Amino acid sequence: NLVGVNLNTASKHLLVYVSGLGESLAQNIIDYRTENGAFESRKQLMKVPRLGAKAFEQCAGFLRIPNAKNLLDNSAVHPESYHVVEKMAKDLNCTIEELINDKSLKEKVNLKKYTTETIGLATLKDILEELEKPGRDPRSKVETFEFNPDVKTIGDLSEGMVLPGIVTNITNFGCFVDVGIKENGLVHISELANRFVSNPTEVVSLHQYVKVKVLSVDTERKRIQLSIKAVES
Repeated sequence: NLVGVNLNTASKHLLVYVSGLGESLAQNIIDYRTENGAFESRKQLMKVPRLGAKAFEQCAGFLRIPNAKNLLDNSAVHPESYHVVEKMAKDLNCTIEELINDKSLKEKVNLKKYTTETIGLATLKDILEELEKPGRDPRSKVETFEFNPDVKTIGDLSEGMVLPGIVTNITNFGCFVDVGIKENGLVHISELANRFVSNPTEVVSLHQYVKVKVLSVDTERKRIQLSIKAVES
């Protein structure tokens, strides 16, 4: 969940991994998108059938809308905190776009001024950090996760391919990674890092986004061997 997911292009398979969404809500988002066209704002998520306040609270910060009118919809700033950013901009007599673009403006923000019972200094620091991330151009590409669209079945895999994936299961002998197809691949503990690993959780966590290299594919037995360290070395 550290990287965002493009709300308008993400498949159901990918949406399922977003915090607060499961199979049925992921499908409801796809159905809503099909019927109504692309989402223009995160607020629109509230119109998705059965997506209530709790799910919205959990998922909104991870769903990105690259061309949204509100630039914050393409950041990791949660909608619940938009009012804070709006107040910062107002106090500095600038627009949100200027606040995102201008480092010197961000440096003028006195965070203590914006602490409340519900928003502490740590949260405010995170918000400012997130404003750094959209880059100099607020329309620039914020890093979002997508499976490789060319890989639809195990038959599309070949040795040496480097793919984005999501850790779905961690065992004492390694971890399983979803690369966007029915079968998950195994990253053996010896392929996790360029050092000795005694416990896979030292290196990976559940639902973490990773890059993996395909070491071998056994289509008959539906087995895929992957490596994380081969990508990093």
